[in-house]
Amino acid sequence: MKYVPIAAGLFLVVGCSPAETASPTDADATAVEATAIVKNSAAADGGPPEGRYRAVDDSGFVLFEELRADNTYTFSDENGEVLEEGTYVQRTVSQLCFTADTEGAAEKCYLEEIGEDSVWRTTDPDTGVVSIVERIED
Repeated sequence: MKYVPIAAGLFLVVGCSPAETASPTDADATAVEATAIVKNSAAADGGPPEGRYRAVDDSGFVLFEELRADNTYTFSDENGEVLEEGTYVQRTVSQLCFTADTEGAAEKCYLEEIGEDSVWRTTDPDTGVVSIVERIED
C-alpha cells in the first residue's frame, strides 16, 4: 500500500413526492443534528478531531493528516507532498469518515480505537490495513 487512501463523504439525500414537503422546523432539526454529530464527537483519544496526526502502517509508510475546524482535511507524505484533500466528519469516537475532493469520491469511514496497550489504531475498511496514529502537538 503506497499510502492510506482516506476518502470519505457526507451525503444527505432527501426525497419527497410532490405531496410531501418538509417544514422549516424539520430542516432546521436536521441541520442541528448533523452539526451536533460533527461538533460533539471526539477523536479516539478523547480530544477534538481537529489537529495534526501521524499515521504509520505496517509497511512503514507515513501519512500526515491535518484535520481543520471547518471539517476539511489534507493528507501529505513525509516530504510534504499533498496526497489528498477533502472533507471529514467524526461520527463517533470510533468512526472517522472522509470524502476526497475528487469527482465521484465516496465516503470512507475508518474504525478508530485505542487498545488495551494504549496504542491508537485506525483500520482501513477496504483493505483491513491497520495504522498506528499519533496526535502531533504543536
